[in-house]
Amino acid sequence: MKKVLWLASWYPNETDPFSGDFIKRQAEAVSIYQPLNVLWVGKYAPKYFSEKTERLFVESGTPNLKEYILFYPASGNAKSIFSKIKSFLNYFNKNRDFIKQLREKDELPDIVHVQVAMKAGLIALYMKWKYKIPYILTEHWSGYFSNAKDSLFKKPFLTRFLTRMILKNATLVLPVSASLGKQISQFWAHVPFKKIPNVVDTRFFYPPEVKTTHTFRFIHISSLLYPKNPEGIINAFIHMLYLRFDVELVLVGPLNSSVNKLLTAEVLSTERIRTTGEISYEEVGKEMRNADALIMFSYYENMPCVILEALCTGIPVIASDVGGIREVVNPENGILVEAGKEVRLFEAMKEMISNYELYEKDLISQHAKEQFSYQTIGKTIQQVYDDVLKNNQR
Repeated sequence: MKKVLWLASWYPNETDPFSGDFIKRQAEAVSIYQPLNVLWVGKYAPKYFSEKTERLFVESGTPNLKEYILFYPASGNAKSIFSKIKSFLNYFNKNRDFIKQLREKDELPDIVHVQVAMKAGLIALYMKWKYKIPYILTEHWSGYFSNAKDSLFKKPFLTRFLTRMILKNATLVLPVSASLGKQISQFWAHVPFKKIPNVVDTRFFYPPEVKTTHTFRFIHISSLLYPKNPEGIINAFIHMLYLRFDVELVLVGPLNSSVNKLLTAEVLSTERIRTTGEISYEEVGKEMRNADALIMFSYYENMPCVILEALCTGIPVIASDVGGIREVVNPENGILVEAGKEVRLFEAMKEMISNYELYEKDLISQHAKEQFSYQTIGKTIQQVYDDVLKNNQR
């Protein structure tokens, strides 16, 4: 059996349990078919741990999945050049020590799989140059698009240079949307790519047996921060209330001052808008099954996992036509609208209610599960490993 090491730039950990949770789910999907080691290295601040020492956590997920979560201490002013250099050296050394242990135990991987180029891709570059181990790269980051708030176009030269180097040295890039793959190839590195979307845990996202209410329920699930534009969703929903539509809106995610300001306005003294705060993945599935349609009104996106989850649940989607969303949302399962146009969102919400019976929920769910289930994505990635290693031996 081949040995595979994942180097993750984002991954759930003790300081941020939701960071890159979609990467963890993809790892679980691959581990159905292939033993897998995942390595994530990050720094911690004293507020998380009382002692200022390095920490090592080794967690056993599914039987085929081992997760290595390594911490190193933060040092000095995070904005100073000296502290940034010291932090990177700590990061690199922690990774290098782990790789050295693998070598001593004769457990160096046959292939490395990077999840998000910066900065785990730098470790993959090191392993390729030192040990001749090929790597592939799955990219999730919307920052490759110029309109992203944290766009790579706005980053310092060194960040852009290193990102290009990581991309160019990958045997294959696996963007989660074709739109992202084309953006990378056109503006950042002319590299071969194969679209492999994010995965959905269909144990939690499946059609409900019976709808329990006649009120039409829209749901929005996100960080509720820019660029998700929850304010635009709320404004469009208020107009639905003015016209006395029998509707509800559920907002899932951590509340912030901007959203709170809208929700506490006198005009919204109603039970038609409900907030849940931050909830577990399983609880998100329950909320989704109790909803009629998902709204994603982002200014920019790559490929939101929540859209795939909604489709697996069998509910149609209203979403901004940005990033790779049009690759999965079509007239059979939803409505695309122009980003930021609240009037168009309002019209789409009315259209969704009027034509709701035309959506075939079971077919929406079936088609989505065929594309995004653990079995489909896990097997596809395993086949990529086989193809890369076969071609590498020629």
